[in-house]
Amino acid sequence: MPKIDVKLAEQLPEPKENKIYKITGAELFTSQVRAYKGLRVTMESTDGEKAVSALWTRTVAGERSKLGAFVKALGDDTDSWVGKTIQFAAWRQGNREIRLVN
Repeated sequence: MPKIDVKLAEQLPEPKENKIYKITGAELFTSQVRAYKGLRVTMESTDGEKAVSALWTRTVAGERSKLGAFVKALGDDTDSWVGKTIQFAAWRQGNREIRLVN
């Protein structure tokens, strides 16, 4: 049987509600299966736990959506997000809120 050209993606959990994280990266990506455009936000908590959140990009977002919560707290310039410390005050579907810590 021939070898296939594949690598396994790193599986990091979503951030947890009420935890504080420092954003370590924000990069645009395209999903492999359906070519959706998104933004991958990587972060590390104060106790060293790593997490990631995929934000699907669109021109209009509700402020309680994943994308909307990030933009409401941090603005639309994703380059400026890196290094910021945030708290996930609410992180459930339809009820997402991020607070800027610094």
